[in-house]
Amino acid sequence: MEMKDFILHKEILSVEVKIDGKDYRFGVRWKAPDRPYGETWILQSYANKVTGAKDLSKEQIKGFLETINAKWNWNMDDF
Repeated sequence: MEMKDFILHKEILSVEVKIDGKDYRFGVRWKAPDRPYGETWILQSYANKVTGAKDLSKEQIKGFLETINAKWNWNMDDF
């Protein structure tokens, strides 16, 4: 997975992503995490840049979201 052309406007991040050789444009929205190590980006939209289709599998979308949402797994007992 390759990512480029990051554009941040307020809490919306637009990013171009290459998945399996195809170019997609994703829009994700910033979300304050529920926990110190929770998700901070949620999917707003995506589309294939050439066809406009939403043709990714749930697993591919999940893989993208796992990539941009770091899982730090802080030991909260130490704080």
